[in-house]
Amino acid sequence: MLKTKIVYSILFALLISTLTFNINTAFSQKTPVIYVDPSTITGLDPSQTFTIEVKVANITNFYGVDIQFRWDPSILEYVSHTAKIPVETYPDGILHQPGITIMDTADPTAGTYALAYACMDPAPAFNGTGTAFNMTFTVIDIGQCLLEIYGSQLSDKGGNPIVHDVQNGYFSNYVPTEAKISVSPQSIINPSLVPCKNFTININLENFVDLFSFEFWLGYDTLVLDTVEVNVDPAFPPPVEIQIVEPDGQIRVAANTSIPITGNLTIASITFHVTDQGESVIDLHNITLTDSWSEPIPCEEPVDGYFNNVLVAKLYVYPPEIVDPTLTPSSDFQIDIKMQNIFNFYSYEFGLAYDSNVITCLGAIIHPTDNDTNFHTEIIIHDAPGNILVNLTYHPPAEPKSITAPTTIVSIYFQAKNYGSTALDLHDTKIVKQSGEEIPHEVEDGFFATLTRDVAIIHVEPSRNMTYPGRIINITVVAANLGDIQETFNVTTYYDENEIGTQTVIDLPANQNITLVFPWNTTGLQPCTNYTIKAEATQVPYEQNITNNIYIDGYVKIKMIGDVNGDGKIDIYDITTAAGVYGSKEGDPNWNPDADVAPQWGIINIYDLVTIASRYGQTCP
Repeated sequence: MLKTKIVYSILFALLISTLTFNINTAFSQKTPVIYVDPSTITGLDPSQTFTIEVKVANITNFYGVDIQFRWDPSILEYVSHTAKIPVETYPDGILHQPGITIMDTADPTAGTYALAYACMDPAPAFNGTGTAFNMTFTVIDIGQCLLEIYGSQLSDKGGNPIVHDVQNGYFSNYVPTEAKISVSPQSIINPSLVPCKNFTININLENFVDLFSFEFWLGYDTLVLDTVEVNVDPAFPPPVEIQIVEPDGQIRVAANTSIPITGNLTIASITFHVTDQGESVIDLHNITLTDSWSEPIPCEEPVDGYFNNVLVAKLYVYPPEIVDPTLTPSSDFQIDIKMQNIFNFYSYEFGLAYDSNVITCLGAIIHPTDNDTNFHTEIIIHDAPGNILVNLTYHPPAEPKSITAPTTIVSIYFQAKNYGSTALDLHDTKIVKQSGEEIPHEVEDGFFATLTRDVAIIHVEPSRNMTYPGRIINITVVAANLGDIQETFNVTTYYDENEIGTQTVIDLPANQNITLVFPWNTTGLQPCTNYTIKAEATQVPYEQNITNNIYIDGYVKIKMIGDVNGDGKIDIYDITTAAGVYGSKEGDPNWNPDADVAPQWGIINIYDLVTIASRYGQTCP
């Protein structure tokens, strides 16, 4: 523990030294800079309090400031702040009087603070270094966040921007949660993976934060499996350590990343070669995860994998699922009852239950194994309750039968009676040897449905009903699958008859909706024009109702530049509307994008008002 603390202290000192070096370098180069002091706050528990300062350094001819600052209010609770302007009141502050405070507003709920101050003649310009403001917080939760200067403008006495650097602060009292590491898929039970076949498993890592390196070992039974290939995610560049100890059935994999990773990731994939029939635990062990501080990341108990290719005796319905909208009432269809991996049997019997309101049984045919004729059969069809009973028993001189590959033993014929669905339920199954011993086996049922196919557009909405040419309008479209099976189809949006874009909806489940967003670039469109917006879903096979495949929303008006309120003329109302939000920025509560008509984009300033005023009196024809 002492060694860990020493290492942590050294690393922390290196970080602080690096930040200090960056700031001192900026100071030595006389580059104006706004920075948070101290730059890093760590290790404080909830209820503890701390104070930071935001400073301006290396500045000359400084006459106005606008700083936007933020933090995470779910972790830090705002207590108080002091704007240290002017220096006549705060000697360690910035800027002189006289001047006007434009903003000095903290929003504890949003976790933001804005400070803006402009000097007025005859105030002298400020030169040097000083504190713009300080801010006190109480820690209320565990986590990490930037103490971020997310917007800053510094002005000289001539009203020109002062180019400057920004250095944010950082708070963290984060305690890592346990990561999860597992073999995926967790279980591979597949008789088709016979010797000489290959398969691949993944090593998945979840719920990790700041992962810098990993190491794991993987054990397996060398009588059943050999290692073919190990691939590590490209997020971990070479050199990657891969050690395969084949005689012991062990793999060791270790790697580092240049940029720490947070989240979920498949860190490695391992391909095995099947050498024999049998089973093997795929044992994930000796896990080491470290973060960018070389500290261990805690990890839950690893989840191992399992492989088994031993043949499994089966009696099952084939195909396992019939979902076909073409099988309308009165249509005929067939299912087969199949066996697989059954050795030395002499008789079998089963029942098959179904919903007789949906389908009607027309008959059944036995398929004797090896075309042997020495058997007795019994087929009983009770169609009203929906049940079929089948029995086949061989008798001498017939020999016991064996089936390895999937083989049809009975074919059953049905007619669709009504729309709907039904299970094809195999029950009371027996497979018996000549001695009378029953053979254990798996049973797999079937399913039948004749269903509706219907896709539709149920909602179309542009993000704005009026806009200037050249701007992006997002067209939100809600498409629906009103049918009974999952569907894949295209959705296309249009303005008038002109295509905006097409997106493919893949495997939308029955009775589910999906929301699509189409960006529409209005560059080149004619002002003073209304464009009709619509969306269309392509028809899917056997779809009967196509009237709901098209949805028309109305129109979007393309306005003249400067027609803020969109009434077709540029007049005093447009100018006063823009003047009323003067100084607002994108994201502000009073932000009006229609007043933002000239660069600098994202702020309403003098350039926007001049642009509108220069078009005063223009009207749509």
